[in-house]
Amino acid sequence: MDRDHTPEQPQRAKASPVARIELPYPAPAVGWYATFILAFLYWLSVLDRFIISLLVDPIKTDMGISDVEFGMLHGLAFSITFPIFGLFAGVLADRFSRRWVIYLSVTIWSVGTVACGLVQHFWQLLLARVGVGAGEAGLNPSATSMLTDLFPRERLTSAMAVYAIGSTVGSGTAFLVGGYIVDLVSEMGSLSAPLLGDLRPWQSVFLIVGLPGVLLALLIFTLPEPLRRNRRKLLQQNGFWKSGAKSYVELIKFMRVRWKFFLPHYLGFGIASMMISGGGVWYPAHMSRTYGWSASEIGLHLGITLTVVGIVGKLVCGYCVDAINRRGHQDAQLLWYGSCLLVATPVAILAMSSGNPWIFVGGVGVFMFLLAPMVACCFAALNLVTPNELRGAGVAFYTATAGIAAISAGPILVALVGDTFFAGPSSLGMGLAAVFGVACPIASMLLFSGRRAMREAVLGDG
Repeated sequence: MDRDHTPEQPQRAKASPVARIELPYPAPAVGWYATFILAFLYWLSVLDRFIISLLVDPIKTDMGISDVEFGMLHGLAFSITFPIFGLFAGVLADRFSRRWVIYLSVTIWSVGTVACGLVQHFWQLLLARVGVGAGEAGLNPSATSMLTDLFPRERLTSAMAVYAIGSTVGSGTAFLVGGYIVDLVSEMGSLSAPLLGDLRPWQSVFLIVGLPGVLLALLIFTLPEPLRRNRRKLLQQNGFWKSGAKSYVELIKFMRVRWKFFLPHYLGFGIASMMISGGGVWYPAHMSRTYGWSASEIGLHLGITLTVVGIVGKLVCGYCVDAINRRGHQDAQLLWYGSCLLVATPVAILAMSSGNPWIFVGGVGVFMFLLAPMVACCFAALNLVTPNELRGAGVAFYTATAGIAAISAGPILVALVGDTFFAGPSSLGMGLAAVFGVACPIASMLLFSGRRAMREAVLGDG
């Protein structure tokens, strides 16, 4: 990987800001093409992550694992991986070619997905899921850093929203296309493959989904590496490990100064991400157990719903937040998303506790219309406050925190609440209702509490 060819400046006794140089942004066509490619790769990552949600029962039957153990496969494996590989990837994103970082990330998670289809035991599947998480941890730091260098501030949330559409289409496709793949492969029964022997239907699904990613990773080289702009200071290069450690030292120092923004931001968006992750894992199982729907029925109705409302919700969010920003509200991302969380609270309680499948599907649609733009609002707000030379590390540091709070706690918390306080086929739905009903208002209050600090940080940086 090539280092950025940014001229070094002499080391000074005390770090001081340097004058910003406003460089022209690329043509809009270049920026949007890059956004669509990055969104496509984001789609691929979420597809590989969530396809396992449609394979809960066959995996549990073959391996004899519980709901909590399955929650570990979908959550704990990622929470272990993100803090390690995400922080490493953040340093790479700030110092090396972001295209190469993304290429390696896509390749690693695709190979990890394929490995999920070759395992025989629970611990092997857990390790393979760690590999998937290791690859996915490297995408957001580089992708969001590239977008921030491709678009001016007043258009950044819209670009982030389009990028984040990849996650919505990915989860929707996992249910929609994945449901048909699961049913098709199940009808075919066990398959025999050269060198691999007999494969169970759920193993074949992982191979079908994971193998194309090895080639699709090459798409990143069809877009240019954007110039890094508006850096305040240049970190001294003392070798990768020392300079990498210095990045996080500088980041933590900055976060301590702006803690009134970072603490509500991390906790508020982390809780929101926890709900999205927990719901994504357990919606299909709840619909199967409570309503008796097949995998293809779940995939059709839930997949279309999540895909449509996620795309529309993110586009609406990007347009509205940028419009609010242009009117002088520098805290537009926190204002918008905090309000959405309040509206989502009664919707979630009604939908998740309903015995009517259509009320559930419709309620999930409204709920995700409101919450789906989380990534756009979260990363746009984060990058507007964080200095350019620390943005890769900043996104990685947030992702590590969100990985622990969301990807790990979300699926396990819903399962524990459902198993502990409720009984019967609807226990998962009631667990979802209880967790969401409490978490939504808490996250909203946290984001509102950080609005003033965000205004001060953005205006102070201007």
